[in-house]
Amino acid sequence: MRNFSFGSLLYIAAVSSQLGAAQNCPILGPAYPAVTNVAAPNLQAAKARFEKALESVNRSSTSFAVQVYSAHDDKLIYETYHTAAAQVGAATVGPDTIWRLLSISKAMTVYAFLARLGDNYWNEPITKYVPELADVPFRDPIRDVNWAEVTLGSLAGQSSGLTRDYSLRDLTTLQSDIPGLRELKDSEIVKCGSVGGLRPCTRQEALQMIMKTYPWAPSTSTPNYSTMAFQLLAYAAENITGESFPDIITNQLIKPLNLTRTSVPIPINDTNTVNYPAGIWNVDLGDLSPGGGYSSSATDLSTLGRSILRSTLLPRLVTRRWLSPIIHSGSLVFSMGRPWEIMRHPVPATLTSNVTRNADVYTKQGGGGVYTTLLALSPDHDIGVSILTSGDATQGDFNTIRKAFLDVWVGAAEEAAREQAVEKFAGSYGGNGAGDNSSMVVGVMDGEPALFVSELVSNGTDFLKFLAETSYGGLGGKKGTVGLWLYPMRLVDEREKAEVEGRVTGRVAFRGWPGVVGERPAVDCGSWAESDRLRWGNYPGDLYVFEAEGGKNARAVENPGMGRTFRRV
Repeated sequence: MRNFSFGSLLYIAAVSSQLGAAQNCPILGPAYPAVTNVAAPNLQAAKARFEKALESVNRSSTSFAVQVYSAHDDKLIYETYHTAAAQVGAATVGPDTIWRLLSISKAMTVYAFLARLGDNYWNEPITKYVPELADVPFRDPIRDVNWAEVTLGSLAGQSSGLTRDYSLRDLTTLQSDIPGLRELKDSEIVKCGSVGGLRPCTRQEALQMIMKTYPWAPSTSTPNYSTMAFQLLAYAAENITGESFPDIITNQLIKPLNLTRTSVPIPINDTNTVNYPAGIWNVDLGDLSPGGGYSSSATDLSTLGRSILRSTLLPRLVTRRWLSPIIHSGSLVFSMGRPWEIMRHPVPATLTSNVTRNADVYTKQGGGGVYTTLLALSPDHDIGVSILTSGDATQGDFNTIRKAFLDVWVGAAEEAAREQAVEKFAGSYGGNGAGDNSSMVVGVMDGEPALFVSELVSNGTDFLKFLAETSYGGLGGKKGTVGLWLYPMRLVDEREKAEVEGRVTGRVAFRGWPGVVGERPAVDCGSWAESDRLRWGNYPGDLYVFEAEGGKNARAVENPGMGRTFRRV
């Protein structure tokens, strides 16, 4: 067996401890397995706090529908609806009232694309599937889009380098002359595009204008909002499948999920709609609809969000890749996905704690005219929200509701998951009978995230002391009482007994990070580089597998590196 010198161990400790700092260092991902009981006391208590936060909403002018839901139950956690005194169309706003979704349509477009084609096309150039673009010359990098570099994935991820629109925001659709701007030829004036009373553009007209647009930036260099990118993505899907994109939406989302109140295009004759003013409700975006032309109800939108959290239509691997950032924005707390607007939300360890960890909330917001809408998912907590608002000054009220979801419901889900973890996993564990001097004590630290191991003895060896006195703990020379913080790795064995040759089912994997008690938890440390420090014969020493068969409380914990299973006392 190879022996390391003392100097080698010091070198390993010095290099590997530069990213971790001997404290509770939250990983990217949940602090506990998500709460599965939608009637959990913390979730029930959140209802009053949420309604209190909504007291400032202007109910005379803003109508809204809000649903909070879980991946673990078809029943809603919470719902509320309000019909403003101003005209909205529907006599009473309810769960099945239809709203314009606007840019939430972009998320539906990507979802349908993934359900039909998967994500293997993301690195393919758009020129392969919209051949008209392959013929556009690229000479001037400031004037010409380099279409060969624009991929389907960059179109889906707001990083294509394309500008926002080709017609929707062109002022020539509204007036013919603006002092200070250049004179235009008649051929340069936009004559289609769904606004200003214009008809939708045909594919040929749309592509002619798209091919003349200036680039925003080189593709994949910086995010920029583009609605026409999703029109091109839909054209690509049509080319690949031979199907119209409305049919793809219908066959991949609406029918499988039974979205009976979701429409492409807008249902003009339905009476249970928020359709005021008619000039906005009746707009037909035509081929631009994949970027903002769909409509739905709160119930259907929640069904859609729940299906994403459950991976109902996609393989779990594809869902995990989809619920990931692809590019950062200029903000420290905002990144982009396909087409997610990812908010890095500081979640308190407990409702009264000033210690937080980052939770990524995957959102897609829609806004335009009197409508502001939101689909938001917190994969760490397996919860989501549907927010649909309408009114003459809805943006401020929408912001109030969105903030309340983040502050109240995400925090409540964290607290409920913590209490569930304490009930299911915390306690004292011992060895396998007489003569086995082994023990493990699992609990939580006040005001800090994750489960906490305060005692760990394997056949007489105090492993917390071992980690404190060797480089394997990565404590960087810090002294004090050492413990382990356990974070779930989303590795769960729920197979039937017959599949696992007699082994216990319902096994949940956690990894342990050692640290000094009393060091303030950090959000900028490198837990990702501090894992798997202790290996023995290729067995991980930081893996703790809780056995909780049938969803019941854990009755044992296995550590493969120790070759030991601790039994609940």
